[in-house]
Amino acid sequence: MARARTAELGLVCLLVGCTPARPAAEPVREHWVPGYVFGIWGRSELDLRDDCPTTGAARVRVGSTWSTLLVSLFTLGMYTPREVIVHCRAAR
Repeated sequence: MARARTAELGLVCLLVGCTPARPAAEPVREHWVPGYVFGIWGRSELDLRDDCPTTGAARVRVGSTWSTLLVSLFTLGMYTPREVIVHCRAAR
């Protein structure tokens, strides 16, 4: 029984040791930007240099999520935030 456990532990260590190394994941920043009256009013500016000061932004996504839609529904469209997701470039 002890040999079986030792063999299992050795196999697990061998398999874990063979996994490929992944590069560091790019940092992700999330923001909510405000909008009012179903998104008709409201203007916000977002400086990407604040989020990715050294590497710059790789991509930016602006849109609605379930949480922003629920907030819009709860406020009857008076406050309609949008979510901005900024993916920074990975440092080299």
